Amino acid sequence: MGLHLKAKKLDIGAGKEINVVLNSKDSEALGVREGDLVEVGVGETSYFAEVNESEAMVKQGVVGLFEEIWDKYLMDEGSDVFIEIPQRPDSIKAIRKKLLGKRLTEEELANVMKDVGVGKLQDAEVAFFIATFFNVGFDDDEIYWMTKGLAESGDILDFKFLRDNGEQVVDKHSFGGVAGKGVTPTLIPILASAGLVIPNTSTRAITSPAGTSDILETVMPVALTKEKIYKVVQKTGGCLIWGGALNLAPADDVLISIERMLEIQDFQKVLVSIVAKKVCMGINHVLIDLPYGLGAKIGSPEELSLLKREFRKLFERFGIRVEIIARDVFGPDGKSIGPNMEMQEVLRILERREDRSVELEKDILEMAGILLESTGKAYRGGGKTVAKEILDSKQALEKFWEIAFAQGATKRMTVEDLVQGELKFEVIADKDGVIKKINNKGLIKIARALGNPTIKEAGIKVWKIPGDEYKVGDVLLTLYATSKDRLDNAKELVDLSSLYL
Repeated sequence: MGLHLKAKKLDIGAGKEINVVLNSKDSEALGVREGDLVEVGVGETSYFAEVNESEAMVKQGVVGLFEEIWDKYLMDEGSDVFIEIPQRPDSIKAIRKKLLGKRLTEEELANVMKDVGVGKLQDAEVAFFIATFFNVGFDDDEIYWMTKGLAESGDILDFKFLRDNGEQVVDKHSFGGVAGKGVTPTLIPILASAGLVIPNTSTRAITSPAGTSDILETVMPVALTKEKIYKVVQKTGGCLIWGGALNLAPADDVLISIERMLEIQDFQKVLVSIVAKKVCMGINHVLIDLPYGLGAKIGSPEELSLLKREFRKLFERFGIRVEIIARDVFGPDGKSIGPNMEMQEVLRILERREDRSVELEKDILEMAGILLESTGKAYRGGGKTVAKEILDSKQALEKFWEIAFAQGATKRMTVEDLVQGELKFEVIADKDGVIKKINNKGLIKIARALGNPTIKEAGIKVWKIPGDEYKVGDVLLTLYATSKDRLDNAKELVDLSSLYL
């Protein structure tokens, strides 16, 4: 049984979530309640939405549609909409099967990814699927099928032969877990300046103070349409965009949103997510950055060896050439944490300022050198030299802003244009010593308490890094906040004995 209702545009939204509002009499007639899932039919298109009930917002016979639906389907006020209870998808059976420890088929995994992507599964059902990564796990074939299904749940882009690049489409991705995201925004302009086609997508923060997209949007738009991305890459050779704005592996965006709520991530899930996104973007040559050590996602040499092997295996099955760099990290990437401050770090390197982070620049040059050599843009052993020449000549700076303006930036910003929170607190050394390591997890907890990534002015300045000597009274960190409560909460998390080792 279903109902034909008249559409009413509601001037409210819920982000990526799809919602409809029903009068309680219509809900009762249909047999659904607040929070239930319904299938919404508009012409030949159908999608799944969560029910909200309201007597005040809609009359009987009318369905209220959130603005996400109007924007996506370009509907007219008063359009005929058919609402019905969806049949339970077969993917529920597959999730139940996996929870019982059984192996899934390619078809079952493809169906799960498809149903997650179109919103056919509710959050609790998706959470149960995520749980199977932890208490059951997947074998090599299941991982490949899941990655393939994830990639095919949305659009797949193709950048081959743009700018006479032949079939070479390059990218870089970090496994994450290290505070500081200044590598990618600096690396991509270097590689694009060298003539590589490098359409880079990044994510927003899940468990970190800021994702690459969070810091990039302080100076440029990162949510672009597919058509706009092609134009940007054709013009500049690269892009720096948020993958969540596209229909690329839409199931992954749902999985990530659930992971964000649970504040958990599994190695296999991250592996699947990274590879699927590269398949969607038509990448055929990629550098994977695997930072490991205290406070990073990869905490041991055994985990590192496992991931190196798994990345190589999975990329190979998709015909993608992979380079891997493993970094034993002793602290954050750079000296700044938080969206505005991390973008300042990027600009200091690109602008060749004397106060730039030479440690962060060293890692960037190492990665650039690997890709320049493996793609034939530099002779063997000369990649870092070529990359540094591009930086020193400020070609990378000009390329960064060329990309930014192509993506819709309206102002060329400098370090001084990006401000910190007005409230601050200095963490003072209580003894003399030499810093060996800084615990990334400790820094991340403090930064999130300050309001990162949402509050872009909040963050941490790291004055003393691994290898530095310090004396009693030296400033180790400066915390920046926009409210006293957030600053007080962050101060309570500062424990020098566990933060500095």
